[in-house]
Amino acid sequence: MLALAAACGATDRPPNVLLVSIDTLRTDRLGCYGYTRDTTPALDCFAHERTVRFAHAVAEAPWTLPSHVTMLTGLHPLTHGVRRPDQAPSDEVALLAERLRGSHYSFAVTDGGWISETWGFARGFDSFHARDQEIERAVEQVVEYVRHRRDKGPWFGFLHTYDVHCPYDPPPAYAGRFASADAEPIEVAGRCGNPDFNALQLTSGQARYLSDRYDEDVRRVDDALAVLFAALDALDLWRDTVVIVTSDHGEEFLEHGQIGHERTLSPEVLSIPLLIAAPGVAPGVAEEVVGLADLVPTVLELIGRERPDRLDGRSLVPLLHGEPDTARTGWVLSELGWQVERLVRTTSVGREEIEPIATVVDPNELLKLRAEMLASGYKPRSVDPTRQAAELRALGY
Repeated sequence: MLALAAACGATDRPPNVLLVSIDTLRTDRLGCYGYTRDTTPALDCFAHERTVRFAHAVAEAPWTLPSHVTMLTGLHPLTHGVRRPDQAPSDEVALLAERLRGSHYSFAVTDGGWISETWGFARGFDSFHARDQEIERAVEQVVEYVRHRRDKGPWFGFLHTYDVHCPYDPPPAYAGRFASADAEPIEVAGRCGNPDFNALQLTSGQARYLSDRYDEDVRRVDDALAVLFAALDALDLWRDTVVIVTSDHGEEFLEHGQIGHERTLSPEVLSIPLLIAAPGVAPGVAEEVVGLADLVPTVLELIGRERPDRLDGRSLVPLLHGEPDTARTGWVLSELGWQVERLVRTTSVGREEIEPIATVVDPNELLKLRAEMLASGYKPRSVDPTRQAAELRALGY
């Protein structure tokens, strides 16, 4: 394992790792996934020149909290147990930053809300900043960290932004850039899907207006990432840095009768972009179905760490090198355990809804792992409801 990490990098030290989570970014709004609007020129260039693009990446949950716990633990929501807004991961569930202690300096710049200390996300980070701020400033902070840590050993950075999330209110420099002829303007300030937009019985033209504004927010975030990529280039960091860009879930714009991502497991919400650049990995496209739970085992293998016993995900390293992974199931299980109980299995050719959850037989032994963790005394941690309510109101929940 260590030999692999050394071979992939320019030095014998483990690679740096940068994980970027663009909250609420659906796959079909990126040019590298076929979108015709010029929403993502920087990400498109990044995808074509540096990454393996995963054509069928799927979120295991349709909302921020459980999806990010999965992203940073390698565990499915049915395993880590964080399925409702009053839960946080147990101290027995290790986050990626905790696993990297001793080898990587870890820093995080997040937009707060769900991704804050309240829900346990600060664990393991040497520096953790969770505050509502513009993506441009967040990128500046990440670049400052990267520049400072460049010659001080390996680092792990986590960047998270809500600037694609509702209320779809781009700054003046972006507002109107993607206006559709049939769009009907509607007030967006301070509004989100529930209880706001979904209580208004929007017309298709109003939904189109919200979708246009969403696209403008996507372009804004892409422009900020262009600055980040340019900094990595100027600092000559591509040769020894793993860079992952993804999302936690997507968004609906009346495709199935609602605005947002609550109470749904639709393709628009579960399909997410996943772009991975790593030293020694040639650009390409992987067609296999993969999930967010695969990211932790992938990072651990790329930096030369052994895989822990209790992980639901599988390393994507074979797929990064164009090799088949015959042990994969070929599908990802996505679940909704808040407000509505639903379970969907997504494959490269279709979707299958499975109910009830208790009857699922998982050939990847997902439920067996969950049972073992529960038997060992694991349970999610409760969150203070007063602090929780205040933070969620700021996000429109």
